Amino acid sequence: MRTIAVVNQKGGCGKTTTAINLSAFLALQGRRTLVVDMDPQGHATLGLLPDAVQLSSTMYDVFIQHHYGRDVRLPNIIQSAQSNLDVAPADILLSGVPEKLAGVPNRENFLAEMLGDVESQYDYVIIDCPPHVGFLTFNALCAASEAIVPVDPSFFALHGIAKLLETFDVLSKRTGHHVEARALVTLYSGRSRFARDVVEEIFKHLADAHFNTIIRHSVKLAEAASHGLPITAYSYRCTGFDDYAGLAAEVLAMEAGSAEKPDSDVEPRSRPCTPILTDEGVMFALDAPEAERVQLVGDFNEWTLDANEMTRSGDVWYSVLKLEPGRYRYRFVVDGRWCSDPLNAEVEPSPYGGENSVCVVAEMR
Repeated sequence: MRTIAVVNQKGGCGKTTTAINLSAFLALQGRRTLVVDMDPQGHATLGLLPDAVQLSSTMYDVFIQHHYGRDVRLPNIIQSAQSNLDVAPADILLSGVPEKLAGVPNRENFLAEMLGDVESQYDYVIIDCPPHVGFLTFNALCAASEAIVPVDPSFFALHGIAKLLETFDVLSKRTGHHVEARALVTLYSGRSRFARDVVEEIFKHLADAHFNTIIRHSVKLAEAASHGLPITAYSYRCTGFDDYAGLAAEVLAMEAGSAEKPDSDVEPRSRPCTPILTDEGVMFALDAPEAERVQLVGDFNEWTLDANEMTRSGDVWYSVLKLEPGRYRYRFVVDGRWCSDPLNAEVEPSPYGGENSVCVVAEMR
């Protein structure tokens, strides 16, 4: 089980957005993922569980009763957000935990001990930390072996990273626990030379300790959160979807120790992001809000239009197909107009004109 804390003492830099959307993409790739909300604001809870207004038990109860030995344990509070994605929720009561546990021996390791109850149930635990360094953040770092540090390209970005790295050093010296930290540039507009210069400095000073992916500013990310949805369930055709798909790909590549070296070019690059392999099959999706009818045709259905309608969900049309391993060509048909997949860079010329998108389905692990 990989446990990753999303942490920065600076607010408004995209911690919760990163925790929510990275987790959603990991879940789509078949990884059993748990989001642990360690922020008393409970934004990760609201961003994945829109109906979680009245919560009977939260992380507050788990912390308090972990010490006093009553009934509530971590598995008791976990709620399902979607396939492969669960949430351990939090609310404002969590802010009272540091005071209630003041002076308790070994209290900084409580979360690590709690996660032992679910270690066999998840491949990933993503911990959303509060925007300050204190008891809750130290618990998250003591439980994690890795940390993602979202950094917005602002005047105070480098100073904030330096202070946070000092926190990691203090943790290591005090407990002997090492956390592998990597910076993630977020809220990147690229419109000003200043923003590009800051990113260049971040990459220069952090050498290999940063992600190659850059998360660009995207209104769709905020819209998705306001609906209690990750970007995977809200819009497939936006920079937010592309960029968090890229981040998830980097995180997954590290499973085999094969992550690409960071690139010196600070401009974000486009990435093929669909189709997506899920537990239910291969998901094809198209953002087409104005369409009245969308069909999916390809090698897998002999390019036949009949009975190959895609399902609409908001602005997005999708189909999930059970496909055997192999190479498939396909296209969308939008109100009678044939088009390739705008989010898939893998194409080949069609003998009948235009381009076919190409999907390669590999053997399941």
